Amino acid sequence: MDSQEINAEEIMISENSSELNDEFNSGSRSKKSKKKHRVWIWILAAIFVLLGGVVAYATVLSPEAHGIWTLAVFGVDSRDGNTDKGLADVNMICQVNMDTGEIKLVSVYRDTYMQIREDDYYHKFNAAYSKGGKDQAIWALEHNTDLKMDDYATFNWKSVVDAINILGGVDIEITDAEFKYINGFITETVNSTGVGSVQLTAPGMQHLDGVQAVAYARLRLMDTDFKRTERQRAVVTQCVEKAKQADLETLKTLAEAVLPQISTSVSLERLIPLALKKDILTLGETTGWPFDKVCQNVADRGNCVIAVTLESNVVKLHEYLYPGQQYTPSEFVVKASKHIADLTGQHGN
Repeated sequence: MDSQEINAEEIMISENSSELNDEFNSGSRSKKSKKKHRVWIWILAAIFVLLGGVVAYATVLSPEAHGIWTLAVFGVDSRDGNTDKGLADVNMICQVNMDTGEIKLVSVYRDTYMQIREDDYYHKFNAAYSKGGKDQAIWALEHNTDLKMDDYATFNWKSVVDAINILGGVDIEITDAEFKYINGFITETVNSTGVGSVQLTAPGMQHLDGVQAVAYARLRLMDTDFKRTERQRAVVTQCVEKAKQADLETLKTLAEAVLPQISTSVSLERLIPLALKKDILTLGETTGWPFDKVCQNVADRGNCVIAVTLESNVVKLHEYLYPGQQYTPSEFVVKASKHIADLTGQHGN
């Protein structure tokens, strides 16, 4: 990653900052134009909070901006607010096409069995963040997918709770199976974040506050982690739309409350638009990876998600993210794929 790493609490966002003054308050601009630009700076900050900067790039593209920008996003189950270590329950590859504004989200299943360290150490993917923080998680993600992460962003659950509360909540259909478990997760999320909420009284369509929405995004006991990542992406999609429609004061409150709680390698300067192209912003297709998989116990690693095979799944991932482009798996991916297949007996067709 080329960007200098920063902690979000070090970011200064102010309408009176020199960057914004220079960029948006020049005498050649009308008051209406200046106000519009200030509004969109806060929209960028708000969306940056919710997706770790994913959508921000799509809204700040200059006419000269081209190519693909790729971001690793981690959501850490941290009880003390620390994002340096912890189990990463959310692991996403976020790709922005700078020419079209299309954004793709790929959830990497946290229990995916892969090599997470240079010394041939294999484990579930989310163990990489737990054992070595974002550096080890990014290493594992890049090496097992042959993708280069341009930047990263890590958030904790409280930052998501606060963001959703400020945006006014999300509307989610709660199934009977989900209802049986969600109240326990609501209680746990209240205890871990210190933010108040109430339990649900029945399944069906619900307007969820931040705690309830996070509890919903954490559910997996009644089905699988695959379904949980679908729930996470459903919440993210609604949050993005809410942020785009929010007024200036709401976005200011959101940015001021949540930005200090995330860490990222994306600098504020890169979020200040050279030319605003919000009309091309689209949160397109979302999916989970690996595509072809089985669940299987692996030695002392417990129940893992096994890519069948890692090599063929990486090929399909590149076809999904870079349609029409030629790709040949690296020696690392080929070797790791063979190791996993030999260990598990999952050689595919």
